[in-house]
Amino acid sequence: MTNKYTITITNGSGAKETYALFNQVPQVTGLDQGMIWSNVVVTQNAAPGQQVTFEIVNDYHAIVGQQRQSDDGTFSVGSQGSVPVSLGQVQADGTVVPGTTLSMVVEDDTPQFAATPLPNSSAPNSFEIQTGDFDAATAKHEGYIIGLGPAKVGGHIHGPSATFTPEPRTTYQIHPTNTYYVAAGSYVQGALIDVTHLSSQTAVVDFTKQTDYEIFHSDHGVLAIQVDSD
Repeated sequence: MTNKYTITITNGSGAKETYALFNQVPQVTGLDQGMIWSNVVVTQNAAPGQQVTFEIVNDYHAIVGQQRQSDDGTFSVGSQGSVPVSLGQVQADGTVVPGTTLSMVVEDDTPQFAATPLPNSSAPNSFEIQTGDFDAATAKHEGYIIGLGPAKVGGHIHGPSATFTPEPRTTYQIHPTNTYYVAAGSYVQGALIDVTHLSSQTAVVDFTKQTDYEIFHSDHGVLAIQVDSD
């Protein structure tokens, strides 16, 4: 089932601000969680006193591609391909319905998803990527990535949500979370983010608790989630 969520930010900081949206990294079996990078999905600018709204649709996609390094030393995802996926489900009678399984291969030095589909075999609440036979050192050097994304925000498809460098001949179960971060600062869409190094001007939005959030950015630099008094 597709769900829609909104985050509205009021800029009360007294200055022009850039707000960035990115996703909490998914749980990935077969991988150290510290090796997963969040990606800035989208940014919006707001003048003093203005509001910006992120409208998010949780249609899930798998992504494959390569990251690139810019002149300032930051990384972002360059060439990419994406495929819509379904997550595994447990029906009311206890029957497990596996989700999408994709095969990631490297052809002509390009990481990609194989055209021939694999039988669905992912775990509940996850999709699966099985990697083929390629050189691990080359994958790291050339910036091969797979992961979750792109995300649909404001009716438009944007960049990936979370990515990591794959190992050859490995099966990854990718379990997306429904938690997002909103941060104020100098962020660029598509940039890779280490969430352990976020600034204090960050709010955590958990859509398992509610579907709409309002955030006020104060002149003290605090992004505060507003609580409904009703």
